[in-house]
Amino acid sequence: MQQMILSGQCRSGSKLVQIQLARQLGVAQCVVREALLELQASGLVETVDNRGAFVGELNAERLLESFDVREAHECLAVRLCCQHATRAQLRELAELADRIWKFAAAGGHDEEMASLDREFHQRLIHLSGNSMLVRLSEHYRALGKVVRAGRDPRMVRDEHLALLKAIEEGREEDAVRLVRDHIRAAKKAVEEQILSRSFVPKWV
Repeated sequence: MQQMILSGQCRSGSKLVQIQLARQLGVAQCVVREALLELQASGLVETVDNRGAFVGELNAERLLESFDVREAHECLAVRLCCQHATRAQLRELAELADRIWKFAAAGGHDEEMASLDREFHQRLIHLSGNSMLVRLSEHYRALGKVVRAGRDPRMVRDEHLALLKAIEEGREEDAVRLVRDHIRAAKKAVEEQILSRSFVPKWV
């Protein structure tokens, strides 16, 4: 269902009828109901009293709010990573950060690079060892699929590597500052795109 919305198959504002979706997807209606509740938490779906569920409208405010939530979650995640992450795990993330840069330098597709960047941040949250934090992060991951911050890939890589180095060395406050600055820089880049109207928030 998430993919149906993000691909534009279900347009913003369109009604989501549980029985129709259940038939289309070949699942029980209760499964659709639970999925709608999950998507409502991420903003992809909105429920109106006595009218049912609808595909949510994506706007600039909601998109920018997701960066604030990300900041809070990832600051906590890196604190926990300083306590739990192993050198081997951090080395794997460093390799991913370098792969993102090499992919961009080779002229890779922006969408694929953005996907790798999301993978980096999601794996960072997983390394926190906090299952609740991982679960909460799923609620706004979908919003990340419509964002293209458009920052310099080399700068992004350097920020990723500096963050991992701080975590490995147990410099908790430095790690928190670095991830906070990293996310705020991405938010600022998106804000500038919205103000210049070079980016209009939409699901597809």
